[in-house]
Amino acid sequence: MNGEYLWFKFAHILVAVIALGTSASLGIMLEFFGDHPTHGVFVLRAIRRLLYCVVVPGYVLMLATGMWLAHLASLLDAHWTERAMQLWGVGALLISLSLVAIHKQVKLIDAEGAASRAYRRAAWVGRLVGGGAGLVIVAIIYYMVLKPEA
Repeated sequence: MNGEYLWFKFAHILVAVIALGTSASLGIMLEFFGDHPTHGVFVLRAIRRLLYCVVVPGYVLMLATGMWLAHLASLLDAHWTERAMQLWGVGALLISLSLVAIHKQVKLIDAEGAASRAYRRAAWVGRLVGGGAGLVIVAIIYYMVLKPEA
């Protein structure tokens, strides 16, 4: 293997660990502290900022480095690579919906509080979308690690 491939593989895995680790920890923070009466607004705003500054750029960088790795290794036509890229699109949609959900939660907790029915509904939708994004990411990791041909 050439040096370029190994450096891109290193970058790809590093970005994945940082972006996906941050994303998973944000979900945990949201679950534990998002509804807190005193600190909930701060937590939601911090989560929104980290989504924009770490998770979304990381998700895009994972696509870019992953596609370049596939190009270097001539894997762009492999079935598992195609499925992983298709799943990436689904994951991008779900992350976008997560951003919309967190924006709505911030607005609602500011206006009505964490106990309001509208906030609870928005939080439930956010959890559902975030969980779906997590499942998509697990499926992508499955394809990246096991490389099934069928």
